[in-house]
Amino acid sequence: MNTKLFQIGIASIKRAEVSPSKRAFTLLDLLAVVGVIALLACFVAPGLARTKPAGQSIQCLSNTRRLANVWHMYAQDNNDRLVIVFHGGNAQGGNFDPSLGPAWAEGWLDWTTSTDNTNENFLLNEKYARFAPYLSTAPSVFKCPSDIFLTPAQRARGWTQRVRSYSIDITLGAGNAESGPWDAAYSHVKKLSQMRFPSPAETYAFLDEHPDSMNDPAFQNPHETSWVDYPGRYHNGATALSFADGHAEMHQWQSAFASRSGAQVNYSNWVINENVNPGDPDIHWISYRAQRQTSSSF
Repeated sequence: MNTKLFQIGIASIKRAEVSPSKRAFTLLDLLAVVGVIALLACFVAPGLARTKPAGQSIQCLSNTRRLANVWHMYAQDNNDRLVIVFHGGNAQGGNFDPSLGPAWAEGWLDWTTSTDNTNENFLLNEKYARFAPYLSTAPSVFKCPSDIFLTPAQRARGWTQRVRSYSIDITLGAGNAESGPWDAAYSHVKKLSQMRFPSPAETYAFLDEHPDSMNDPAFQNPHETSWVDYPGRYHNGATALSFADGHAEMHQWQSAFASRSGAQVNYSNWVINENVNPGDPDIHWISYRAQRQTSSSF
């Protein structure tokens, strides 16, 4: 900062304060004060700009933590049974298996103008969503504040956002997990007491999902050398996750995600199936934190 200009500005203010009825600001005084304010703004503005992303990260962690807490409450209220999870056609607005009933949430998100993208009933109405009794007045809990992505066609409809940013680990809860791109390394658990590898404190429950990967409310875990669904990277390349014990954390990815342009939003729905080398640290990290058949992970 220009120290001399700052001193002139402060001195001008003090002179005016001594006898406001006898002395007005001179043009030099005014210029000095304006200069000081401008210099201060230059220093303060970057800090304010950094505050917004940080606040969004905190809110996202709070959302995922709340979802995990509701997930745990549901199990306690239902004799240890985990909430139902559907993927694919059974997750598309009321198409759930009638023998099981609705899942934790429903709705198929994409980049079209389908009403599933904005229909809060699939999150907040007990007819479609088992979390509704716990979250019927809290639609914002399902949405990461950094997830602002829409296509031009969606914006033309006057939409401000899609309704959901989070998905649940497909290994947790009754549903149709094995009917999709399931890997035999994982274990499909339906009760809290069935969780063995890993412990609840190390088992992720909810996470940000990449906007292009987002469709149903279930996250398909990776195979040893390929991804199916893709975590979001809304927070400077990191993903917010919550765990079966109720805590939440940000995870910064290392290899495939760190080098891949797929972190960008391409506004195209696809199953990624990105091939990676065996031992990839990102696949290891997420596969270790999903329920598995044994203590070994990819």
